[in-house]
Amino acid sequence: MKVLVIRLSSIGDVLLTTPVVRCLHQQLPEVELHFLVKPVAADLLRCNPNIDKLISLEPDMEATVAALRKERYDVVIDLHNVHRSRYIRRYLGVRSLVYRKENFHKLMLVLTKVDRMSGRHVVDRYFDAVRPLGVMPDGDGLEIHLPEGLACPQQPQEPYVVVACGAQHYTKRIPPEKIAEICRATRRRVLLLGDEADRQRLQDAGLVTDARVTNLCGCTTLEETALLIRDAALVVTPDSALMHIAAAFKRPVVTLWGATTPRFGFWAYATERRDLVPQSLRCHPCSRMGGDRCRKGHFRCMMEKQIPELDL
Repeated sequence: MKVLVIRLSSIGDVLLTTPVVRCLHQQLPEVELHFLVKPVAADLLRCNPNIDKLISLEPDMEATVAALRKERYDVVIDLHNVHRSRYIRRYLGVRSLVYRKENFHKLMLVLTKVDRMSGRHVVDRYFDAVRPLGVMPDGDGLEIHLPEGLACPQQPQEPYVVVACGAQHYTKRIPPEKIAEICRATRRRVLLLGDEADRQRLQDAGLVTDARVTNLCGCTTLEETALLIRDAALVVTPDSALMHIAAAFKRPVVTLWGATTPRFGFWAYATERRDLVPQSLRCHPCSRMGGDRCRKGHFRCMMEKQIPELDL
């Protein structure tokens, strides 16, 4: 059986499909599994032994579909279910199994604060899509396979805490003031991880730390970032891709939730976790995916958080 799995969005969302990919590979006899993904997330799938062929989405959709049609798939598994993945399914014209979203219930929770969410993690809902193939979850969680010999020269020898500084949207990012507070809540070495924009944001805010803290934002590749998270004693993170990378390596995770909520089903999966969720805040959650500003102007969901003692 030749199978195409589609998940086109962000790094974290792609990592959340890895349990399904593993179980497809292990539970279907003689399966040949291809995975269609955006180039930005490809590095964390490139060494995955459960994927026989990794395909990067081309800017030209017609060229992508033409190349995929030559593969003659038996089944397409759409774990994204957006207009681009539906376009691909339609033109491949083979049996499709599709992940069903809970977007209406998310929107209801955001707009009315009425919670009709299923309470199930998105990974478990991905498995609903492949159940017709007889594929069942194995309970082993997410996974990342890094290249052999990968090293990061900035990695400390002593135990350290990782603080993930960034997120795709402003209202999910940890404010610089809270990052400084997190650094004070542990006596361990601290590595700040993120991209160059996070480094600039922290510099512009005049972030003040001590000698235990190393700002590596913008200084590591995606694979090096994953390596540093793999060996961390603890990962403190917003609702972001780095939270899911930490979960893939079974690291203890403390998540600071801003505009979004774990009720949406995207908490750190199958690992030890603590969720710091706004309490008694009538405007929370305010967005399905985060936004570029706090509509109320106070950002209380992040600014009023009490940071616990972080030494393990």
